[in-house]
Amino acid sequence: MFVITRNSLLCWVLVGGLLSGCGSDEANAGVSRAEVVANYSANLYAAYSDSVLDEQAFQNEVSAFLAEPNENTLANVRASWLASRAHYMLTEGARFYDGPIDGPIDGGQSNHEALLNSWPLDEAFIDYAALDDGVVNEDLGIVNMPEKLPEITAEGLDSLNGENAEPENVSSGYHAVEFLLWGQALEDVGPGKRPATDYLIDGPSKNPDRRADYLNVATEGIISHLKDVRDAWQPSADYRVGFEKNVEQSLTHIFTGLATFSKGELGSQRIGAAYGSKNRHDQHDCFSSETLVDYERDARGVQAMYLGSYGDHDGPGLDDLVKAADPKLDADLKQKLQASIDAIVAIPKPFEDAIAGDDDSPGRKAIQAALTALYEQGDTFGAAAAAIGITITVDDPEE
Repeated sequence: MFVITRNSLLCWVLVGGLLSGCGSDEANAGVSRAEVVANYSANLYAAYSDSVLDEQAFQNEVSAFLAEPNENTLANVRASWLASRAHYMLTEGARFYDGPIDGPIDGGQSNHEALLNSWPLDEAFIDYAALDDGVVNEDLGIVNMPEKLPEITAEGLDSLNGENAEPENVSSGYHAVEFLLWGQALEDVGPGKRPATDYLIDGPSKNPDRRADYLNVATEGIISHLKDVRDAWQPSADYRVGFEKNVEQSLTHIFTGLATFSKGELGSQRIGAAYGSKNRHDQHDCFSSETLVDYERDARGVQAMYLGSYGDHDGPGLDDLVKAADPKLDADLKQKLQASIDAIVAIPKPFEDAIAGDDDSPGRKAIQAALTALYEQGDTFGAAAAAIGITITVDDPEE
């Protein structure tokens, strides 16, 4: 049984001189380390570019919904929200090395990831909500408190994100929009049931105009942040030029991102936190109840980054370098990458039902299998990095 923690570390400290063949792996692989780094950069630029297009398509559905709020247009915009995350989730292995997604914006404390994908969130910080006593308070949140943000702007929403150093005071990003579309998920299983009439002028709910402004502006904010990250990966951008120039450092970054995301973020925090608490509020897409869709996307994105692939493109990947140094290790990591995907797919839906019950229930046993697969995958990324002479540090959940 794993006890989930967030702070302990496991460090693979290996001396390059102890690794046989490290100096000749490029010739054996048929591709250079520089080509692998350049392909990784190109794939990220393509993925973030697609993410912008996804969100712009979603914005069109938001406009159609707000022009005519009814249950049909609400269903359409909800489906579009889920689709809008398809390519973004494939990029999440490119984190945890202070790259464009995680680095501070203009020297400040915020970063694009925090303004795009923060979770879990306090619903009452955004809009009306049922509190602990079960009674709905319609005067809560930015929507219903004009004094908190008189004019709803993207900059204003970003400035309130994490207000008072409270991480659940989330005002921006995908999950704020998710809540605005689905509302609180108040039942044990299934999505929230926000009615379309919440956006109807002269309808039964307070402040439909501010709610509509919030939905529209928050969507614009997502597009803006995605564009900033995309532009940092464009071929002539300073960050990308430096990333491709400093090949050894960048390989360290790439392996660090994949290992840390596998074991620490997707494993320990996203899946493990909800497994430990049995609280549906701790799952990633708790309002839409589509959590497992995004977890699978995350796992497939990590696999693709190792293989150097994106969509129909298959270029030089980390696997080429690892295979040249240690073919058995490369095969083992590839097997573990697929095993983690298969384990996530095997978790019964919906996720909030799977986390309930005792540890011998089918859902919790499936989740534990996924956690084990992700932890082993993270460890094997460390071994793969070492095989090509790279030293990385990743989060290590305690047993």
